[in-house]
Amino acid sequence: MCGYSGVIFNSTSIFSSSADFKAKFFANASNVKHRGNEPMRKAEFDNLLLAHFRLAFLDIASNFQPMLSKNKKWVIVFNGEIYNHNILRKKITAEQGYKFETKSDTETILEGFLNYGLEIEKYIEGEYSFVICNTDGTELIAMRDPFGVKPLFLALEDVQTNIFSTAKDSYLFKTPSIQFSSEIKGLSIPKKWNKEGFLRQFVGLYEPIRTPYQNIIQLPPNSFLYAKKQGDMFICKLQMKKVPVRPPLNDNDSNQEELYSEFAKSLHKSVEHRMLSEVELGVYLSGGIDSKAVTYEAVQYYLKNKIKNPLKTFTIAFEDEAYSESTEALSFAQKMGVTPNILKVSNDNLIYSYKHAVYYSENIQPYTNGSAKWWLSRFTGKYVKGILTGDGADELFCGYPSFHYASWWKFALNIQPGENILDRLNKLPAGNNLKDSGALAKKIATNEKDPWLAGSSSEGSGEDFIESLKIWGIPHPLFGQIKTIAISILGNEEAIKWLAEQKESVASWFSFGLSSEESFLTDPKNALLLWQNYFTKTHLPVQVLNWVGDRMEMANTVEGRTPFLSKEMSHISAKLKDSMLIRGTEDKSILRRSYQKKLGQAALTPKKQFGAPFLFNEATLKTHFDQIIIKAKETGLIDIKYVTSLYDFMKSDFLKKKASPHVLAHLNSAFQTLICFTYIDDFIIKGNIPARNMDYEEKVINNQKII
Repeated sequence: MCGYSGVIFNSTSIFSSSADFKAKFFANASNVKHRGNEPMRKAEFDNLLLAHFRLAFLDIASNFQPMLSKNKKWVIVFNGEIYNHNILRKKITAEQGYKFETKSDTETILEGFLNYGLEIEKYIEGEYSFVICNTDGTELIAMRDPFGVKPLFLALEDVQTNIFSTAKDSYLFKTPSIQFSSEIKGLSIPKKWNKEGFLRQFVGLYEPIRTPYQNIIQLPPNSFLYAKKQGDMFICKLQMKKVPVRPPLNDNDSNQEELYSEFAKSLHKSVEHRMLSEVELGVYLSGGIDSKAVTYEAVQYYLKNKIKNPLKTFTIAFEDEAYSESTEALSFAQKMGVTPNILKVSNDNLIYSYKHAVYYSENIQPYTNGSAKWWLSRFTGKYVKGILTGDGADELFCGYPSFHYASWWKFALNIQPGENILDRLNKLPAGNNLKDSGALAKKIATNEKDPWLAGSSSEGSGEDFIESLKIWGIPHPLFGQIKTIAISILGNEEAIKWLAEQKESVASWFSFGLSSEESFLTDPKNALLLWQNYFTKTHLPVQVLNWVGDRMEMANTVEGRTPFLSKEMSHISAKLKDSMLIRGTEDKSILRRSYQKKLGQAALTPKKQFGAPFLFNEATLKTHFDQIIIKAKETGLIDIKYVTSLYDFMKSDFLKKKASPHVLAHLNSAFQTLICFTYIDDFIIKGNIPARNMDYEEKVINNQKII
């Protein structure tokens, strides 16, 4: 696990036009130093600059980067872990007679690329992003893992990023320079807002390539970038693998019963791979089945390998008990014989960490649980530098309320064979002819008084699907939330117009790897598959693996490892029918049933959504509003009159009581997002790094509970 920055450029590029461009590059590269615990290592060539910060887990004595090939013609910077690299290096040695000089996976990737080219992706298993360049500055290859666990951002000179708004197999463009970094703050390009990217991220339309910043994209998961110099430009191709998270399955496509035993074996193998390390690892443990299953398999690994020291687990507890799962986590830890470490944080602690979490995230979004994850990684880093997580289980095996909602939609209308659902909906008043929508609301909105706490984004009436089908031609279960937030900053008329303009983009990411035919996209029986495909390609890499994944771990120099996001588990996921994911009111059904005998009742315990409360109140509302108005005037991104209307709503008890619980949660989300925007503008656009109070942090993390 590491952080890196680099730039490949031509003499005509804007990047190299100033006399001190090298000093500026390395100064910006230092902004990702938190991703390693060693000093920056540099490499300078005529038209190529590289910087790397290492957090070592394998071959600690010699795995230094940037790493040159033996012939000095190629150089690599790499972030992540390749768990099967020893198998690959044996293959390379057998086929090519190559003698490795280190024991590192970095050298394995570099030599693997030199032997197999872009086919290297077929041979590696792990979480990774890497960039390999020709040292003469004429070629660049960048690659990112299948789910986007490890981040990689690119700054493209003179490239309009709107060309990436619609999902395609490949994109062709040219540029005089390419900057790359593990985080946006590590790029030396001036940070400026891109209004379209800003609006889409603000309302929750997460894009796997475009960002809210001008000329900055992220390399999407399961893709590569190849650039070759021609004259004064680099001719570039960004290629994505057009693979869905699951293909459409017929009833006879697979023996589903065999998958239960296969599932547990695959997760065990995935956990075993991720225990590869020369330093101690731990496990995040909550009250949910995801982390319990990972903990169980990690314990089996300890027993198999006769590791004497007990496995360490790490849990966060909240001042507001409604958000806490520490009691359930502690009970399970004691049952498994592991050493539980529990950190309890107050709301004041979360307010402190929120601005730091936002700085490391670089995302504009409404959620606050990243502030809790920031504390958890800060606490974990006292004991271990690597941690196994449950990230990805909710996406691959459908654990969110929105997946329940999408599963229900296929039963909501009495669609006859050959009947067009859009024709049916256009003939009906909104909400009519839906089956049992009242019962659905109780299932997917388990806490109607506080949907934010329950992780529910919909009232469950079916209106989300009806409206999104009419406007976008696809069934989007969070459309009501997106529309409400869009209206809060754009006004009703402009919001509806703007949302309609997003149709091509949203529909293309929904269907990427699947059929784009209207009959397929609108058929209710495909709703769960489509939503899972979209969520896994957009929300997972852009939001989830950022805000509660890699970026929050690495903010405190801790490596997160994700057993559920392995090749083994993705192969299992691709074989599953809807009924093995959502069975009645049971989510992640195959995971729960595969581990029911191993874990007992612990496999069936309903999990709370990992959340944290909104981080504003009546006392701070005016202070936040004043700052929002200042930023709205400075940037021109938001209409002040709509922000003012939202503020008037937020301070009116009468208006809040009249709103439905879900609408109130959406408007609270919009205001929290505006607060996030003010921090992002300060920290990323203006480059004002938030100050740390190390004495305060030490006091908080020493308020721990060790059993």
